[in-house]
Amino acid sequence: MSDLDEFKATYFDECSELLLELEEQFAAIEEGDREADRLNAVFRAIHSIKGGGGAFGFDDLVKFAHSFETLLDYVRDGRVELTDEVVTLCIRSVDIVADFVNAARDGEVLPAEYGASEKASFDALARGEAAETDAVADDDDLVDEFDIEFTPVAVELGADKPLSDLPVSPDGASDWVITFTPFPTLYERANDPLLLFRELSLLGSIEVTAEVKGLPALDAFDPFGVYCSWRIALNSDKATEEAIREVFEFVDGDCEITVEKRAGAPVAAVVESDDMPSFADLAEEAKAERKFVPTGEPDDGLEPAAPATSAAAPVTPAPTTVRPATPAGAGAMSASASGEDSNGGRAIGMQSIRVDLDKVDRVVNMVGELVITQSMLTQQMDDAIRDRYQELVRGIEVLAQTTRGLQDAVMAIRAQPVKSVFSRMPRLVRELAAKTGKKIKLETIGENTEIDKTVIEQLSDPLTHMVRNSADHGIEGLDKRLAAGKPETGTIRLSAEQAGGNILIIVEDDGQGINRERVLEIGRERGIVGADQQLTDEQIDNLIFAPGFSTASEVSDISGRGVGMDVVLSNIKKIGGSVHVRSWPGKGTRMTLRLPLTLAVLDVMLVKVAGSPYVIPLSSIVETIQNSRADFGHMPSGGKVLQVRGEYVQVVDLARRFEVPTDQDEDNRFVVLCEAEGNSKIALVVDDIIGQQQVVIKSLEENFERIDGIAGGTILGDGNVALIVDVQSLKTGHAHQNAA
Repeated sequence: MSDLDEFKATYFDECSELLLELEEQFAAIEEGDREADRLNAVFRAIHSIKGGGGAFGFDDLVKFAHSFETLLDYVRDGRVELTDEVVTLCIRSVDIVADFVNAARDGEVLPAEYGASEKASFDALARGEAAETDAVADDDDLVDEFDIEFTPVAVELGADKPLSDLPVSPDGASDWVITFTPFPTLYERANDPLLLFRELSLLGSIEVTAEVKGLPALDAFDPFGVYCSWRIALNSDKATEEAIREVFEFVDGDCEITVEKRAGAPVAAVVESDDMPSFADLAEEAKAERKFVPTGEPDDGLEPAAPATSAAAPVTPAPTTVRPATPAGAGAMSASASGEDSNGGRAIGMQSIRVDLDKVDRVVNMVGELVITQSMLTQQMDDAIRDRYQELVRGIEVLAQTTRGLQDAVMAIRAQPVKSVFSRMPRLVRELAAKTGKKIKLETIGENTEIDKTVIEQLSDPLTHMVRNSADHGIEGLDKRLAAGKPETGTIRLSAEQAGGNILIIVEDDGQGINRERVLEIGRERGIVGADQQLTDEQIDNLIFAPGFSTASEVSDISGRGVGMDVVLSNIKKIGGSVHVRSWPGKGTRMTLRLPLTLAVLDVMLVKVAGSPYVIPLSSIVETIQNSRADFGHMPSGGKVLQVRGEYVQVVDLARRFEVPTDQDEDNRFVVLCEAEGNSKIALVVDDIIGQQQVVIKSLEENFERIDGIAGGTILGDGNVALIVDVQSLKTGHAHQNAA
């Protein structure tokens, strides 16, 4: 991969983060939170996407993002009112920006008219506001529109006058003098100085002077060179150095900035001349003489070009455009523009780095091998070694602690909050509400709960189908809700919480619940359930996950094909999770995803069955009981149950279940009481309990094939392979056998 490809990959990664932030910010704005910080955040995100796109030549993306950015800028300044219609337009436009980003990443070209209607809406809103201020799109009017005072100044080429040699401004004093020297990278990233000057003018009155001392002869002129810098005199009684530097923070590293606070600070000499040519005159003259216009960036038609200059002509300071924003990855590791370090109060460097997930996975695998090796060393130490080599024993104990700490640290690197998935759901709910004609609101809880990145990547599709199911089948129409005495707005609640070594993702609605009679009827019609087979309420509810199952009377673009919930179950099983459904007719439905906290490491109890080692996830275990002390009973069907504190729990003998004969005396065997989905329990009978340890999970499905009742495998410290027991699968399979 070339350096450019790596930069592009980084840009697209950051675009994903920025688009996610846009979704979150607009969701809050739509809910009524329209603080300036949110508007600034969405503006910066769009500008960063645009800036990076400009650096890589993604013209279609840049043009659309530029119009979007202009509208957001007008909204920030109050020139366009942020109505509900404007918010809806912006939310729709975020999708279009995402499509342009995806097309650029995949090397595709979207139709020329794609996004045209939204762009026309941006321009119409901007024109309506501009018309009120009598602003039109030429250079002179842009100066008026932005309310920046540009003083005509004749600059002697090659002059190098220090500020102290310049006369003082006639109005008495300028509190600040800023020198702004852009680097070529500033223009390459689609930034424009005029917007910087405009931001600066919000702090007070400014006068801008162009410096073109480095302008070469025409035959040595580089059309993409940077020959212009600026001095800005800022008169303000409220500006601070921090506030001034904040204006330039998004071009930090792409320019040189000096800020001086000087009482009576001098500014450039004002030359009164009625014959001074305007920017438009100079630009037209340059075009007529076929001269290059040194803007530092290709003219894409989005901004007025910077003025052309010649050795013989005086130069008027140009209202060129700069919006302070750093595109993807730009300036992330640069020092402050003035060269100050952290001792000067300005942050340097980065608080985070971007690392390819494959590299992290390799570290995780190596740490896993280290865990296995450490476990092996621990198991090799018998009592004789412990007595004779005490220093060695202490060293291995320290190694064990260090290994565990290293393991926790590496797993924390892979952990990400589920917020990245949850944040996509408000948009989905809004669309579903519009399509179904229902009033639906979404509540999210625990979105900062962290889970392994690999698990998160598998969550998007299942959650989407579950939310769709709640909106389409769960939440009733307005008339039905009012007739049932419910609020007219239905609620879908999405929550996440950690439970031991698992994460519980719950999708709950206050709708009509599952119509069990209808579900059972469809199950019998399609042969999923036998004609005489009797099912519990829980088993009927779980029929909705059967392949091809649907209660919809007709197919729509929301549901009806019978593939949605089947996708949920299959995707969740792939990552070692499970799904549980509980419904209350007339009150609502709750669907719970139980997911492993991580797919790499597991705390387990090591047991023995028929001479072979098995491991049971420690997070599932409630208690262990010796068979001789257990209170067993039998059901009429012949199945074995365990009575624990007034509760009857089904029993699964692992030796019999896995068809491995054992000669262990029945009274000397053990019961491992485990908790399965929905707080239900199952008792697993094993031959012996070896102890507790931490293991590295290896996928059995990837290396062999999927086996019911087995969640995966692991390599023990002595080199033997142990199978990981799938508690939920054993309970579900056993229940189905009893039902049959």
